[in-house]
Amino acid sequence: MSKDEVSIHILRKVVLDGFLFCGLGLLLFTANYIWMPFQRGFFCGDESLMFPYNNDTVTVLMLRIVGLALPILAFLICEWAVLRHDKDDQRCLGVRIPAWIRGFYCTAVSFGLGVCFVELTTQIAKNTIGRPRPHFFDVCQPSVDCDAPEWQRRYIQAHEYTCTGVLTEKFKDMRMSFLSGHSSWAAYTMIYLALYLEQRMTWRGTRTLRHALQFAVVMLSWFTALSRVSDYKHHWSDVLAGYSMGLAFAIIVWTWGTDLLKTKKDHAPLPQNEIHLTTCHAPAVSA
Repeated sequence: MSKDEVSIHILRKVVLDGFLFCGLGLLLFTANYIWMPFQRGFFCGDESLMFPYNNDTVTVLMLRIVGLALPILAFLICEWAVLRHDKDDQRCLGVRIPAWIRGFYCTAVSFGLGVCFVELTTQIAKNTIGRPRPHFFDVCQPSVDCDAPEWQRRYIQAHEYTCTGVLTEKFKDMRMSFLSGHSSWAAYTMIYLALYLEQRMTWRGTRTLRHALQFAVVMLSWFTALSRVSDYKHHWSDVLAGYSMGLAFAIIVWTWGTDLLKTKKDHAPLPQNEIHLTTCHAPAVSA
């Protein structure tokens, strides 16, 4: 394959990836800001909705930063360590692209697509189900008098009451308990990272360190999920569903959706155990 053909192949892949991310971003914007969640009613005696409103132990900003920064940093370090001496570089429009840059791009794009899939699946579930959060009564403060006989032992539909609470900015969010977005995001990002470390961090003498890092990131996701119950943000079933979904996506995207740049058989930048790697679908030519 000529150098021009290699450049076209690389540019086509980058452009297609960009269009895919833009399309997923548009769908996420629609699900988050345009699609209103289903408005479910309640029973006056439902004790699962009587918990107080608390602030998040793990804020959304903290969740996003840790969930993106840790994997991306790990991708950079590991791909550089494994491929930094690999001379199988390619050129795109005359610019040399080192092997470790290509390896990082392949992994980061696969990981990013999985993040978008998890987010979109979570928002579809939240908007479709419309399950009230455990602090529903505290935030909404429904206009019905639950002590009155006419409201006892019957399902009160959404059109039969209005919310009188002062936290008006939470009225939409209080109907989006199922499934837990914190749990699905934390499970996907951290378990994907643990699987990546198992495959790529294979240098001799790092096995104990690798397992310790894997345990640490999985525990971060586990703590995040449990905090959603103790903060009264979700019912336990919401957290279980969210964590299971994130776990499933991490395994599926890692197993069938991630391309790793294959190292040369005679190339060992750092002492490492033998490991089978899938191939990143980018043809190699000599510079």
